[in-house]
Amino acid sequence: MLDESQKPCCLPLKEEFQRSKFSLHHDDPRVFCRSQWQRGDRNILWLLYRWIWAAFFAGGVIGSLVNSYNGGTWFIYLTDWGFTLCFYACTYGAVVATIYFIKPSYFAPGSVALKIYWLSHYTTVVIAMMITLVFWAALYPSMPEMGAELYNLWAHAFNSIFMIFDCFMVAFPTRIMHFVYPFAAGITYGIFSLIYFWSGGTDFMGNRYIYFILDWERPGLAIGTVFGCVALVSCFCLCVFGFYRLRLSIYNCCGRKQVEIPETRASTETVQTA
Repeated sequence: MLDESQKPCCLPLKEEFQRSKFSLHHDDPRVFCRSQWQRGDRNILWLLYRWIWAAFFAGGVIGSLVNSYNGGTWFIYLTDWGFTLCFYACTYGAVVATIYFIKPSYFAPGSVALKIYWLSHYTTVVIAMMITLVFWAALYPSMPEMGAELYNLWAHAFNSIFMIFDCFMVAFPTRIMHFVYPFAAGITYGIFSLIYFWSGGTDFMGNRYIYFILDWERPGLAIGTVFGCVALVSCFCLCVFGFYRLRLSIYNCCGRKQVEIPETRASTETVQTA
């Protein structure tokens, strides 16, 4: 098997576009429970890191719900969906790390729990980046007074910063073909906004739209927004893969060699017989 550092720079990207890369199976469950940078199987600093992130986002979600519930309209905003995803993914990761710390042999290859963690983490990072860009590029200019609000920064800036940072800390790989999961999340929200409009729903100020760029009374604008977000998701999926490759490059430059373990048994057999 080739060491990651010995592969041509274009080969990893080419290898991503295979049907097997849609799979969420991975033969080494440890990569979902450990940091790329830790030594040994168990590391208390990694465990603390995971729970600090979980507590950080938990505080944001709970505080926002208390201050901005607004008769339940808190639940209609993509910002709050995305921030809740950050809380969910980080808490899930903390639970996984805790279980592994207590009993390293607990997770088996192909564990459903780890598959859920893998797809939720990837989806969360991509959606967080999209929320950040769309807010600051399209929404913030019409509401500049919100720029300095703590929750606004928390949910539209810190979300992406911290999730991207986490991409450089985890040990599991990123797969471009997992783009289907953030796509599904984005399309789900688009359909939800349309159903909400059809059912007569309003935002907390009584407007017939959730976001003015997603106003279904102007279907051209709304559809354009949906397709624009789909394009952004595509770009951010590539970005997250780039973060993963950069993480491996930094790891290799630090004198440690990363040998990637194939996700599927089929791919393992291919490597062994090559």
